[in-house]
Amino acid sequence: MSERSTDGSEPGQFHLHGAWNFRDTGGLRTSDGGRTRSGLLFRASALTHLSDEGRATLAGLRVSDVFDLRGDAEVTRWGSDRAPDTVTVHRVPYIAAERDAPHERGVPATTARGYLDGAYRAFPTLPGARVAIRSVVEALSSGTSSLVHCAAGKDRAGWTVATVLRAAGVVEEDIVADYLRSNAAVAPLRRHILDHDEVAPADLDDDLLGVREEYYRAGLEAMTTAHGSFDGYLDWLGLDHDALTGLRRALVDPQR
Repeated sequence: MSERSTDGSEPGQFHLHGAWNFRDTGGLRTSDGGRTRSGLLFRASALTHLSDEGRATLAGLRVSDVFDLRGDAEVTRWGSDRAPDTVTVHRVPYIAAERDAPHERGVPATTARGYLDGAYRAFPTLPGARVAIRSVVEALSSGTSSLVHCAAGKDRAGWTVATVLRAAGVVEEDIVADYLRSNAAVAPLRRHILDHDEVAPADLDDDLLGVREEYYRAGLEAMTTAHGSFDGYLDWLGLDHDALTGLRRALVDPQR
């Protein structure tokens, strides 16, 4: 069981000082009896406020590629990543014109679930998401260590990482468990918004700041409707047999 602080968050999510919702996706089970390797695929919130200590930590983890899923206007508004010089930051926005992250839209608490349901249903057909996911897979397949983030590291990053893990053969139970760990980041996300934006605390509903399995399931349902199956989705993403073989070879330890 993960260690928790008094506000319900996981202390390890602050491993990159200046960011939150950080974690390594290593150790997840695959359907063929393997485990995902540690130190290869990380996820986090935006790195715009990364301290010098956080930058040193990122360099120490030997992360070579960071994938920023935020829109161009989001980056202009909030700032670029403060990554160390050893890291290449790839700007791969889900929606280039996006100004606000899903949790920043000022959605009333009463409609938060419906709003995020709609956001996830859009993910499987976004051209920007296609580029982003394929880029992450290509980087991992080449053997580099990568970190994926959006603003809070929970929705766009959540869908991206879940798709990559699924493509690598990770069992559904572990994919969902990793996805839901972002709920431990509700408290720091709320603090961040209150510190940096003009919003009423009453509008910061947990359904908007956190994640729910039903959001992820809505995305899967839309994916099946649009592409017929996960294999059809992988075809649409441009991930052929060689790409998937390379991903699984790099990310999965067969442990046999």
